[in-house]
Amino acid sequence: MSEIILTRREIQLRLLELQKKYQCSDMDFTSSTEVRSRVSDEDEFEWEAYLAHADALRECEQALHRDYLSRGISVSHEDEDKSQVAALLAA
Repeated sequence: MSEIILTRREIQLRLLELQKKYQCSDMDFTSSTEVRSRVSDEDEFEWEAYLAHADALRECEQALHRDYLSRGISVSHEDEDKSQVAALLAA
């Protein structure tokens, strides 16, 4: 078995293919036993894997975004502090 790395866009496209094939949403797939009964075992496995992968990527992106924002804010405060100190020293 080989490992395949998919981008978030590729995962979204594959989920869309499954949604079209079975005429249902991801929510219907995860919550409805009637919908799941229509899905082949192979497609069910892939669908669950794509949903889990999409969730993991979303969590990573959110963590990265939070980290970026926190660094941006702290850097701007450091710049303000340095400029205030420089202004006080110049006075």
